[in-house]
Parts: sequence; structure tokens; C-alpha cells
Amino acid sequence: MSASDDSDSSSNFDDPDDSSDEENNPTVLVAQEQWVKLIEFCSLKSKPDESVSKGVGIEKLCGATDAGFGDQEKVENGWIVTNNNQGESFSVSFQTRIFINEIYIYESLNPGSIVQLEMLETQQHKWWTMWQRKTPPEKQPVTHNIFKPILRRYHMQSNTIRVTLNPTYTDRIGIQAIKIVGSNIFDVNLNHKSLFQSMAKLYEQALSNTNTDAQFIFGDKTVNAHRNILCCRSSYFRSLLLSDFLEKSQRQPIALTDIDYETFLAVLHFVYTGAYHQSISFDIAIKAMIYSNKINFLTAKNAAIENICRYLRLNHDYIINIYSLVKKMSPAFDLLLDYVYELCSEFLNDICKNEDFINLEKESMIDLICQGAQRRETREQEKLKQMASYHENARNEEEEE
Repeated sequence: MSASDDSDSSSNFDDPDDSSDEENNPTVLVAQEQWVKLIEFCSLKSKPDESVSKGVGIEKLCGATDAGFGDQEKVENGWIVTNNNQGESFSVSFQTRIFINEIYIYESLNPGSIVQLEMLETQQHKWWTMWQRKTPPEKQPVTHNIFKPILRRYHMQSNTIRVTLNPTYTDRIGIQAIKIVGSNIFDVNLNHKSLFQSMAKLYEQALSNTNTDAQFIFGDKTVNAHRNILCCRSSYFRSLLLSDFLEKSQRQPIALTDIDYETFLAVLHFVYTGAYHQSISFDIAIKAMIYSNKINFLTAKNAAIENICRYLRLNHDYIINIYSLVKKMSPAFDLLLDYVYELCSEFLNDICKNEDFINLEKESMIDLICQGAQRRETREQEKLKQMASYHENARNEEEEE
């Protein structure tokens, strides 16, 4: 079962027309989802000016939900259209008029026949197209599907939609339920994605090799990416991809030997979004810090350090290993080293009990103890100054009174 995000939407933007009486609506946006309440019309065995014929079977959609959707033994519980390959249409209504944002149609048999979705403007009794297929329908390989196209939204409320079917590729179509999702107020920000969301989407496309034009090899694994994004975000990748290197002329996959596959994915996520995954591991964060420093990607380096500091705050057992690492690579990671000293000033007793601390060389032990003690003393002096200032201010206030 999958949700369909059909690209044949008649429009991917909101209609500016305003035909609603918004002044009667409450000012608090309330999201709503509704299932079919009434069947207004069905072309199958009915004339355009007639109500639904009894026995058509579409009445099964009234009050139907997605409960048990995908269970092949319950397909017959939904509405099955058998009409000798003729196009059909039907309209259904819901409890409350809302600004319709999404329509879900649960196709339980031979999905892919829907060619048009419309909403009814009650005042003028006019149908407005929300989505329309631009290409002939093709039979889908799946047995059932949640049809959820990108809709053209209108600045008007409605509780009635019309669905047009074109089942030319099959004589049996099944629909289990229909749901609309919307709100009492027109949500102007509904489809407005943040820059982070848009870049995260591009990162996902890179992983799925969608419209990519750069490729990196790590043993038997490959990673695809968008050349322009890499070049804009990193001077290292700009030199690698756009200079007169061999890679430019051949446009061959580039083998990176100074970074492993998992770490490169983490760094690539930062290249696209400006942030690491929240679930980045401690080891990967360390590798990302070192690699980012090597290629002079300072924002990625500092972000990796922030993640490492978060881990160190939660688990003091990592402190000595990080201290030994960054001490050797000073001054590249002095920012992290300074944080280690701060942690020692707060948790020196716990750190000294760690076996890794006991195995340190004498000079390193003295360095940690002295740096921790110095920062603790500085912090205590600051507290004394603050207390003295507080008492001085209080005394002056009493004298003024």
C-alpha cells in the first residue's frame, strides 16, 4: 500500500480567487478530516438529473473508512464498478464545508482509473477542477493504492466533490473509501516548504539517483549527488568537480579513499541541509569532524563538534579518548579541547576514576587536573563577584530608602 503523489495535477499552486465569506469563520485554524456522508450522484445506471439509483452499490462509500484497507479478502466490501469499459463519474458530499487541502481515495481494486477531481461551489453551483490527468491512464502493477494527488486549492469552502473515472484498461474498479482533509480557514502556508525541507528533499533525490550528475565510489558502494550543490557549498568539491582535474574531463565516478561510505553520507547530508542527522552516531561525528577539517569545510566541522560535545555531556566515558585525540591535533580542534577542560572542571572526580584516565601519561594527567582546577577556580571567583555585586546593590537600595 502506498500513497500516490500524482504529478499530473492540473495546478500546483493556490488559486487567488476569493469567493468565500471568511468573516464568518473563527480565527483559529482547525484541521479536519471527513469521510463520505452522502452520495449525491452516480452516472452508473442514473441520468444526470436523477439521484443515485438504488442497488448501484456506491452506497457502500457512505460512512466507509480505511479500516482493513489492503486486505484482499475484504475487497468486495467496497464499491466495485463493472461497466463494460465506459467512463463514469460520481459526486459525494461530506458533513462540513471546509477549505479542501487533500483528497484521499482508497482504490481497492485495479487502481489508476481516476482522471479528474472537482469541487462544487454551492452559491453558483459551479464545479471547479482541483486535479486532472494530463496523460491517458495506465494500469498500475499494484493491487491497491491510496490515491492522493497534489490539488489546486481554491479560496472557497466546499463539502462536495466529483470524481471522474476512465476505466478503459479494465472492466472492474474498486473503491473502498474517500476522505477529504482541510481546515476552517484557508491555510496560505500549507504548501510552503522551508529551505531545510527543500534541501532535505534534494538529498533524498541524490540517494535515489534522481537528476544527479556527480558520483562517488567507496569500494563496492556508490553515492550520487548534484554537482551544483556540492560546488556552491564547498570550495573543496568545487575544485574537485570544476577544476582541470582528470575528473572534470572524464566525468567518471570519483573514488574517495580518505573517507568511508557512512561518514561521507553524513557530510553530504550537511552539504545539502546545513545540519547533521539528529541520530548521527558518536563515531561518525568524530570522523565527520576530522574530514571536514581536512577539506576546510568549517561549518560542517563546528557542527560535528557540537554533536560530539552533546555526547560528552551525556557520557563521561568518552572524555579521555576525545582528549587524547584532539590534544594531538591541536590547534585544529582547540574549541573541543576547551570544552573537555570545562567538563573536567565539573566532573573531575568521576573522570579520575575512569580506567582510561589512569592509563594516561603523567603529563596528560597533570594537564587535565590543572586545567580543570583552574576553570573551577575561575568559576568560583565569578560567583563570588556576582554575590558581592548583589549585596552591594541591595545595600545601596536600603540606604536610598
